[in-house]
Amino acid sequence: MKRVSLLLLIGILLASLLAFSQDTSTPPDTQGQSPTIAAVVNGEQITTATLEAATSISQIFQILFSQLPQAFGQSLLSTPEGTAFLDRYQRDVLDQIVDSRIMVQQAVALDMKADEAQIADQVQSRLDQIMQENQMTIDQVEAALVQQGSSLDDYKTRLAQSIREQLMVQALQESVTADVTVGDDEVQEYYDAHEADYTNDDGTVKPLSEVSASIHDNLLKTAQGERWNAWFKDAKDSSEITILF
Repeated sequence: MKRVSLLLLIGILLASLLAFSQDTSTPPDTQGQSPTIAAVVNGEQITTATLEAATSISQIFQILFSQLPQAFGQSLLSTPEGTAFLDRYQRDVLDQIVDSRIMVQQAVALDMKADEAQIADQVQSRLDQIMQENQMTIDQVEAALVQQGSSLDDYKTRLAQSIREQLMVQALQESVTADVTVGDDEVQEYYDAHEADYTNDDGTVKPLSEVSASIHDNLLKTAQGERWNAWFKDAKDSSEITILF
């Protein structure tokens, strides 16, 4: 295996380990706030290490100075425009992390469950993918982790927790949107207003019977999305969020 592949793998594995890790201890007073905390969401801390892993900043810098012209890297890191761009990028990613933590917190509060067998299958699938893409054995993956002060068991545990949270949030979304429906009258109304979108090659309009299922599914997805967005907005508005980045 080429050394570059090993370095990329180590970076991916460590980024995952950091991204899956959250310190939920009570934050100190903001007057003496540790610089290692990027944000606090309902008492749950998001560390700068987690933010760095999610943004892949270290990997970006590695590519910046090893594969791109030196002047480009200098401009990006030494000019106000360049540093403002990096700050905006990291802030956008931090906002996404904040949103994800709110979703997980809500899923936990509402006692959403995840299938542990499904979690185990996805963990193994992820490991198989890593090994296949990098032409490595499981022993080589473990050695790469140990080289960086971690372990395969730790990685699998954190990966399982990440997948568990994803499934819990999925269950939460399904619960929130479970009673959303689309009636035949709504399908008819949409069809009448968009007949031009449902024409055959010869210009004739397809009958409603041919496209009603597709229209129904699209309208349902839109309605479910609107319900979820409104529900999440309320959840976020009621959350205590402190940005320290």
